[in-house]
Formats: sequence, structure tokens, C-alpha cells
Amino acid sequence: MTDIYFSIVIPLYNKQNAIAATLQSVLAQTYTNYEIIVVDDGSTDDSARIAEEYIREVKGAENCEAETTASRLLPLAFRLIKKNNGGVSSARNRGVQEARYDYIALLDGDDLWDEHYLEEQVKFIQDFPKAKMWGVSIAFIKYNRRTKWEQGMGDGYRGYVENYFGTSHNDLFCSSSVVICREVFNNVGYFDERIASSEDLDMWYRIILHYPVAFYDKVLAFYNQDAENRVAYDTDTRFPLTKDIKYYFDKHNAVFDCNPVFSHFMNNYVAANLLKDGYYFGTKQERIDSDVIVAKLRYQDIHPKYRWIFKTPRCIGWIVYQIVSLKKKLLV
Repeated sequence: MTDIYFSIVIPLYNKQNAIAATLQSVLAQTYTNYEIIVVDDGSTDDSARIAEEYIREVKGAENCEAETTASRLLPLAFRLIKKNNGGVSSARNRGVQEARYDYIALLDGDDLWDEHYLEEQVKFIQDFPKAKMWGVSIAFIKYNRRTKWEQGMGDGYRGYVENYFGTSHNDLFCSSSVVICREVFNNVGYFDERIASSEDLDMWYRIILHYPVAFYDKVLAFYNQDAENRVAYDTDTRFPLTKDIKYYFDKHNAVFDCNPVFSHFMNNYVAANLLKDGYYFGTKQERIDSDVIVAKLRYQDIHPKYRWIFKTPRCIGWIVYQIVSLKKKLLV
């Protein structure tokens, strides 16, 4: 088989305390057919400077006359691209557009890879060539402790994922644990830059709708919840619903018409998460935005309890919701 070459795309925004470890985890890879593309999305801290220091170190090692073990493990190229702040989707898209190779490996600027990550991905790609996206398990790093994210596919699962939207499991793919065929972006498009919350899920779902995908239940990537500027886990910071995947889910309406399984999956996903994200307990603007989303739901495809909730006046539904929540607490 032809050698596999990776373009590693690393979006970077204000990760000065984490980016060094991220880059070190890449430079420690046992498989070396790769380039690194760091896209600085308008950082206001020292993130870009730290990345530049690593680039200078790599170039210095390349210019060394004597071949050493370290020099043999150098990337094929290491670039830093600076752009105005546009969000993580914008940064990833720029990195993909700049990529030279056919396999795009995504890695966030505060996450880590096992040293054998790319080596294992090569084997995985070779064993499951029909797929266009390959993902592996992750572990969360919280307070320096590592906890595996249980996807529900079975311990050690390694293979194609059939009927993704009709099978019970957690989200399988993470933005730091996937490799995607570059050609995919030409068909399904790039990351939706309107979406700042769950923008990665939106991308995965579009890929899964069009191509076979594969998953390997082996922890080879690490999601760093201890890193700074991790909005998804900052309870004081929340994106408005107008920047959330739920607000734009109706862009799939044409797919819903011919794919009832996906329609059921997506409409129930939106309904369930909307209750957590402002429908009852949000700000006035969040309640207004929630009503816009509710109006887009396909009621024939959602669970009866959601139909009841969203068709009942909000004040009555809120009382029932509180009673049900209290009963659950008393039963624990």
C-alpha cells in the first residue's frame, strides 16, 4: 500500500500553558510521515510565540549535519499560520485548506496524543480502507487524573460503525482523536463557522451520512479538561443558542425527508438538550431562541414526552418538570 502521509491541523487560541505539551506529544510520535500546521486564531497571549519557538528548534535540528535519533523523528514540515480571530471552526478550516497531504489529523491546542497514535491510525486505515473517517477512544484529563470516555461500543471494538444513528452508544468521535480523508471536505463541506458549540458533532454527522466510518476502542488521545480557556467546561461561560448546533439542525431537512432514522436521532437530540440549555431556566433571550428552535422540530419524529412538553404552556410545563425532578431526587 502507498505510504500514508498526515497533515496535522492544530487550531490555537490562548493556550499558552498547554500548547507546549501538545506539540511535544506530536513531536514524540513513532510514525514520522506528517506535517504540522498550527493555525493561530488571533491569540492575545504567548501561544503563537511558544509555537514559533518549537518551529525554530525543529529547523535547527534539521540543519544539524549529524543524523541523530531526534533528527530522524522530525516532521516533514512545521508551519504556523496566523489569522484574525474567527473561532475554532474557522481555524480548522484554514488548516485543512493549507494541508498538503490526503489524511487530515485534527488535534486541539491543549490536548495530547499517545506516542503511538499515528502509528496505530496507519494500521487502522490500512485494515479498514473503505472508511473515510477513523476515530479512537479518548480519556479525559481532570485534576491530572485520566478517565476513559466510555463510548458504549464494547471493550476493544475495532471496525466499521454500522447504523450509527440507529444504535445506542455515546458520541464516538472527538476533535482530537480522528483522521479524515481530505476528499471528504470537498463533498460534505467544511466546519460550519456559524456554530461554536458542538461544531465538531455537526461535522461528524455530515461525514457519517455520506461515508463509512470506523472506530477503535483504544485510548490513544487525551482531552485536557485542566487546560485554560476550555469554554465547554466553564460554567460561567456559555455560547448563545444562536451559535449552537441545535439552532441550525434544520439545515438537514432534505436529509430528514429521506432518512427517518437520522431525523429521529437528530430531532430527539435537539429536544433533549434544549431542556438543559435554556428552555425553562435560561435568560429571556435564551427562551426566545429556544422557541425558534422548537418551531423547527419535527414532532412526528420526537418522543411523545417532548411533544407534550413543547406543546404545553411553558409555565405549566415548568411546574411538571420541577415535580418530576423532585421525585427523581427523592428516589435516589
